[in-house]
Amino acid sequence: MKRAFTLIELLVVIAIIAILAAILFPVFAQAKAAAKKASSISNSKQIALAEIMYMGDYDDTYVVEVAWDPNGAPVFLGGVPYQPWTWLVLPYQKNGAIDQDPQAPPNEPWPASWGTLLPQILHPQYGYSYVYLSPLMGGSPTTSLFVPTSSTAVEKPAETVMFSNKFSSAEDTLVYNSTYWYGPSSIVGAIGVDVPDCLTIPQWCFDNWGINGFFDVTYLNRNENAGARTGANSLRAGNQMVITWTDGHAATKTAGAMATGTNWTRTRVYNTTIVNDLGRYLWDVK
Repeated sequence: MKRAFTLIELLVVIAIIAILAAILFPVFAQAKAAAKKASSISNSKQIALAEIMYMGDYDDTYVVEVAWDPNGAPVFLGGVPYQPWTWLVLPYQKNGAIDQDPQAPPNEPWPASWGTLLPQILHPQYGYSYVYLSPLMGGSPTTSLFVPTSSTAVEKPAETVMFSNKFSSAEDTLVYNSTYWYGPSSIVGAIGVDVPDCLTIPQWCFDNWGINGFFDVTYLNRNENAGARTGANSLRAGNQMVITWTDGHAATKTAGAMATGTNWTRTRVYNTTIVNDLGRYLWDVK
């Protein structure tokens, strides 16, 4: 005679499956997050390698944040030919996809006519530490006076920031191709990350880390994970940033660790954040 499962037996099996699922699903989620973090670090290191190869062809100077140059420019911004650093190092990395952080939400969709590559390089999810490595000292609507830093000028290559992961265009408050800039020849906010103290240094930048600053109020709609209080440096890697240093190595660091040498805290108002120990500061200034 065939024997069927009783209702009690079926309920026990269902309960066991539910318990196993409750145990395993968080493990799967953690494994997925760890894989994305490892992939993000790998992307960052590949971008740094492309930058280092670029420097080998340009007298050991870091790439400029923007070249307002018609020679090979992929697009025009404000009527002026625009070449972001992502475009300038593209021949060395061969792949625009690595400019997108697997930990971040995808950028807003662009019209199909733009293709795949241009959206990847025009709105990367890794930002350049331009304030020190490519400071803007002046310019005009058709030229810019970016002064790229020489690698020999960096006193602590393993403790000086080159790249950090940054926000996705899906996390800001404007349209998909917003770049945030001050006009032709200026710096561009969609391709860089800012330093903790932007007020007491001689270079141009957007704003300090902290509450009620440019990033917190306008740029990222107060999304701390995307970098609203940390100069667009996102905190996706387990509440840490993915940082690539000028010697080419990459690591994850907390916001507090990256604010070393300043008085920044998560609750500090932006215009009171200052460098108070330049010797420990990780975003060197000239």
